[in-house]
Amino acid sequence: MRSTNPFRKITKHENLPLFLVLLVIIVVVILVEFFTVRSMNITTVAFIKPMNISNVLLQVSVTGMLALSMTFIMISGQIDLSVGQMMCFIGTGMAFLIKTVGINEWGAAAIAIVVTVMFQLIMGLIISRTRLESFIVSLGFLSIYRGFTYLITNGREITTEGRFTFLGRTYLDLTDNFRIAMPVIIFIALTLIVWFLLRYTKFGRRVYAVGGNENAAYLAGINVKNFRLLLYGINGVFIAIASMTQLSRLGVGSPLMGEGKEIEVIAAVVVGGVALVGGRGNAWGTFIGVLLLGIISNALNILGVSPHYQYVMRGLLIIFAVSLTYFSSLRASSVKIQIKEGQE
Repeated sequence: MRSTNPFRKITKHENLPLFLVLLVIIVVVILVEFFTVRSMNITTVAFIKPMNISNVLLQVSVTGMLALSMTFIMISGQIDLSVGQMMCFIGTGMAFLIKTVGINEWGAAAIAIVVTVMFQLIMGLIISRTRLESFIVSLGFLSIYRGFTYLITNGREITTEGRFTFLGRTYLDLTDNFRIAMPVIIFIALTLIVWFLLRYTKFGRRVYAVGGNENAAYLAGINVKNFRLLLYGINGVFIAIASMTQLSRLGVGSPLMGEGKEIEVIAAVVVGGVALVGGRGNAWGTFIGVLLLGIISNALNILGVSPHYQYVMRGLLIIFAVSLTYFSSLRASSVKIQIKEGQE
């Protein structure tokens, strides 16, 4: 008879090790700041102040949006290295349409969604029909988007002149010192949608099936080519939302507004437990991974650590998280084998 003990379910949850790492890091940061920076005055510890928590959530929200769609892509066994440069292209393109062409904000947003999905479908078509490595194809599109960005901007920022502020500069004040920005609300809403799709729908089961064993998925009746094409189209929608949010938050279309985002996104997804080979991962793992990287970056800034060390810390965290998920999967596999042998 299957156990319904909720505590037992929690202890066996695949995200538990990562969640414990997150808690440990939070406690360590608080203690380090308390003893070394704030002279043991808990009221001055900046890390736990409501406004800092609000800022951390805001800072990771756009990366989180991209990471959620990357979760779909990577669970299915593919990758997209072009997301950062595509954000630059779409963001500057929208700013150009709003300021120079004179299109209203929502018309520019609609064009951005169509263009983003179209380019993602073209890339998905190449990957799914030719069986070229997604790593190489997306790297090529990265260069294309960079070229388009500089053709639009000539290397300069394009201001939106105070327009299109709703997505990035709207806040929900919960208390006098704590507020939730619209990008955070969008990030949480998208996390719930991705979690529901992956866990409770046929679509989600197909994502895992295609990433786990492409041939078995095909024999089970899944049109693998069209399904991967669909995933890249969905990825385009998420990139468009993230690009619009970033533009709205910054108020300018900058050629560097998405520079390096692909590294942050892939790092967050991998830290969150998504397997590089596909077939494993979930939305909440990605959510925790995004928070973990954001908290570490914020903590290092508060503690006065040189920004250059953040790259080192991020790399060490990725290695540690990948190792943790690897050994966790080995343990889970051994338990399954023992159960199977016991049943026989």
